Amino acid sequence: MASSRVVSFDVIVLAVGPAARAHKVCGLTLVERGRRLANKLGATRVHVVDSAELAKQLPSSVSAERDLLIIRCSDQVVHFPLVDAVRPGTEPEPGARIAVGPDGDYAGAIWVPPSDVAEAAAALAADPETGDVELAKRWRTSSHATEHVHGPIARHRAVTVDEQRAATKMLFQMIYKSQDGPLSKILFRPIAYPITRFFLPTPVTPNHVTGIACVLALTGCAIVAWPSYQAAVLGSLLQHLAGYFDCTDGEIARLRHEGSKGGQWFDTVSDEATTVCYLAGIGIHVYQRHPDWQPYLNFAIPFGVACSLTSVYVIYYYLIKVARSGNSQDYPVKPDSKMKPIAWMVQRDFVGLASLILAVLNLTEVAFIGMFLGAVVSASTLVPEHLQLRRDLATGRVIPKPG
Repeated sequence: MASSRVVSFDVIVLAVGPAARAHKVCGLTLVERGRRLANKLGATRVHVVDSAELAKQLPSSVSAERDLLIIRCSDQVVHFPLVDAVRPGTEPEPGARIAVGPDGDYAGAIWVPPSDVAEAAAALAADPETGDVELAKRWRTSSHATEHVHGPIARHRAVTVDEQRAATKMLFQMIYKSQDGPLSKILFRPIAYPITRFFLPTPVTPNHVTGIACVLALTGCAIVAWPSYQAAVLGSLLQHLAGYFDCTDGEIARLRHEGSKGGQWFDTVSDEATTVCYLAGIGIHVYQRHPDWQPYLNFAIPFGVACSLTSVYVIYYYLIKVARSGNSQDYPVKPDSKMKPIAWMVQRDFVGLASLILAVLNLTEVAFIGMFLGAVVSASTLVPEHLQLRRDLATGRVIPKPG
């Protein structure tokens, strides 16, 4: 039986023509988007071909020892589903593979095995503008390559202004995450949209936006601790506004291929830290407003914070030991679980909006009680799950994802 192989590959980013460098979609030129995509895919080497001179060097510069991926970025925006259509698994000798659209037309991606690299490089060297098109046509006609239909959000032509607008609309479909709660879909994502559009063409990075959100939220936490009604409203408003920037940082990261593990953790730690700080701040606010409650709050505030930190520890343990992720939303909650509504209610977006409404209604006591109970219920649910996870890891029932 033939053994499987680990697929290492080079990428040729075809970017010949004025559109590749002149036009930007979501803050990136067509060629830069292709280059970043290639790097995100884990290519061993990326060849950016934006001139006939560079194309002529391909036969001597492209390795025939590795697979080759050709991505056409001369006139279109490209995204992961385009490559996913042709990228093989670990099967031995997968052969040439061509990405096609739902209409059956060549889509702008060709996976080339080592045995065909020389032919592909020669075709591109001879005609860098349409060499990939002719190569795909020839291989499809002779059945030398298999055809694979790409999924949605894979590519979009982006030469004219109307095409660029349509390509932007297509790419913005990726900002939604499967873990988004109802509030994120209905309120936060739509309102964050113009903020994201504003930052995309600028040098502002996702980490910069996370920093803005963190500063807004921590400032709100400090202000809300003061006993006045105005302080409660202003502090809660800043905490709520931070939620929109919290959407924007991830959207920029996905739209400009700037996501990283470090950025994920910065975002996650900022979210959890500011939520815990807000619980403490609103507790101190209520403590000062109600001297008769102080004997109870002397226990409730530190206990609520301790429960919140315990939940954070449980979630982070799972992310580090099992999921290998920096996104707290990757902590598993079953769709039919009774914890799903609670998981939504302890998310930053719900906490920020509910607290702001209650502060405006001068019901900060209700906000604190709600956050306190949410922290206690979360901790009492997550701790048993954590203990079971440790047992499952020890017995091998749970296998961590590869690092």
